[in-house]
Amino acid sequence: MSQRGSWAERLQAGRGARYWATNTWLMLRDAQTYRGRELQAKLRDFAYWCEESVTAPEIIDADIFAEFIEHFSRVAGNYGAVEGADVERALDMVIDLQQRRKQPTTRRWLAKARFRAMISLEDREREQALDAARSSAVIGTELWAEAILAYTWCLIDVSRYGRALRLVARLQRELPEDLFAHKYRCGFHTMSGVALFTSFRDLRRARLHMLEACKYEQAGRTDLQILRWVATAHHYLGRIAEVDKRYREALAHYVTGQGIQEQCPEELQALAFLHVRLSEPLIALGAFAQAGTHLHLALQHFADSAEHSSGRLQAQLGFATLSAAREDIDNAMQTVEDTREQARQIGFWRGELLCLGYRTSLLIRARRYGRIPATVADVIRTMRGGELGRNNAARLLMRVPVMLGVAVRRMAHRTEREPAAGDVNGDRCPCPLHSATSTDVAAVAQSSRPSAGRG
Repeated sequence: MSQRGSWAERLQAGRGARYWATNTWLMLRDAQTYRGRELQAKLRDFAYWCEESVTAPEIIDADIFAEFIEHFSRVAGNYGAVEGADVERALDMVIDLQQRRKQPTTRRWLAKARFRAMISLEDREREQALDAARSSAVIGTELWAEAILAYTWCLIDVSRYGRALRLVARLQRELPEDLFAHKYRCGFHTMSGVALFTSFRDLRRARLHMLEACKYEQAGRTDLQILRWVATAHHYLGRIAEVDKRYREALAHYVTGQGIQEQCPEELQALAFLHVRLSEPLIALGAFAQAGTHLHLALQHFADSAEHSSGRLQAQLGFATLSAAREDIDNAMQTVEDTREQARQIGFWRGELLCLGYRTSLLIRARRYGRIPATVADVIRTMRGGELGRNNAARLLMRVPVMLGVAVRRMAHRTEREPAAGDVNGDRCPCPLHSATSTDVAAVAQSSRPSAGRG
């Protein structure tokens, strides 16, 4: 007898509410405790249970079901499409049920938007789900704030930085003062910093925003959403430090962010991105083997999560950087060209511009100066719908020296060295995977972190 038939018959046979509650609690336990491929294998069961529950709404306990859907949404966002699991249909059925019951649907719409983002950054159904999330929530409530933050992230993904900054600023104006100060001030600072960094508008202000967000780490002990924002803030503090060639400080923030992220229920994309970021300063410091390990782990996480968006492409660019550092210029160039084409296909416009920066650096290094004018022309073409076309082109062009400087350093053949004692070398990476003791990096992290608190 199939699992589907077995479950359906038990429900129809009258085990009813007690059986439903017991099975749902068991699935909740699995969703919270399983990791990796074991959790991925459970997704089809979770999707089926959503569909089966919706067909018998009279036996559903609303509170238990809401908690189960929260975890199902997270797992669906982690793993995307899984064979045999129609995740999107299950989410649509839950949304329909909650609309008929006049129950909140905001988080369900946000879950659908996250699922769609796994397919493509610039996806019409993702935007429609985010619009529905915003319209389903009352302005000034927590649900509304969550919808605003999710939409802000979407705008950053598709290079609409000005709109992102204006949208997230509404939190400060329209949330009750105590709610904003207690929780969403952290999200406001994190997302403002991400937009400012990603657009290269103002790295100093971006850093200040992230430092403010980090003050909420203690509050995050009782609120996982705050903890995720703090982990993101450390991630971007690391990226800012790397731009300034403070590689030890960058590693310290990445390791700290990884430790904080791992306190949350598994979110594969966040962990994968941290592995990508750890590889970057390691390559700059000459720790090629350890950098390669992190890049392979990142690709594995992205593959496990069925991620077909920007993360996988950024990991590929990491391998291009590693190839260049190992003097394999042809392989680096081919990887950059393949990644650029894929970035265009999924609407990852800043990724396209970054690929062009990498290409320029590789051409200079290979002394293929004749191809540089064509690359400049490709950059100019991004004014038509690409990164420059979606933003203030003059402002972005003024930032090109900064972006190109990052690309040049990443593609440079020599490794960087910092004078501080206990420097990272080819035999040591400070992350838990590679180093049982990393006191020097921990000290850097402690000295660069603000005091804990709400701020």
